[in-house]
Order: sequence, then C-alpha cells, then structure tokens
Amino acid sequence: MSSAPPRTPGCVTADFFARPPADLVTWAEAEAAVATSPHPMSARDLRRKYKAADRPLYAVPGKRGEHVSRSAILEFHRNLVKGWLPTSGRRA
Repeated sequence: MSSAPPRTPGCVTADFFARPPADLVTWAEAEAAVATSPHPMSARDLRRKYKAADRPLYAVPGKRGEHVSRSAILEFHRNLVKGWLPTSGRRA
C-alpha cells in the first residue's frame, strides 16, 4: 500500500512572483507618472536606464509593446534621482 505525500501549498514567494503586478502601464504612461516630479524624464531615457538596470518588463496578452509596473518605475525613478542605485561600469 503506497501513500502519496500530503499536498502542501506551493511557495508563497514563488506564487507572488509568478503573477504579473496589477499596475502595469506602457512607457508613455510611465513618463506621465514621472512628469509631476521635479526631475521629469522622457519615456526614452526612462526606458533606456530601466533596461540597463535589468529591471523586469512584462508582456500583456492582446496588447502591443512592453509594460512595466507603475510602482516599480516610480521607485526606480526616485532611486535614480537620489543617487541610491549602484553605479555600473557602463554609462546610464
């Protein structure tokens, strides 16, 4: 008689990161969110620096283009402006 191991819920952290964030926006919407800051950035600059920092990008089924979490882009912009991001060898 073999018994199967008890079913346990999966790792909560893995489940959390498996789902895309609920606040996904396009780069134009991200630029608009950052525009109210004293240090506004163009969508092109924001995209270039965000990608250079190897931050997550998302694809939304049925929608074209890259999407990014609004809260993540605002946090990234804050850290960039305040100089809290680690410097890399390449120019950002």
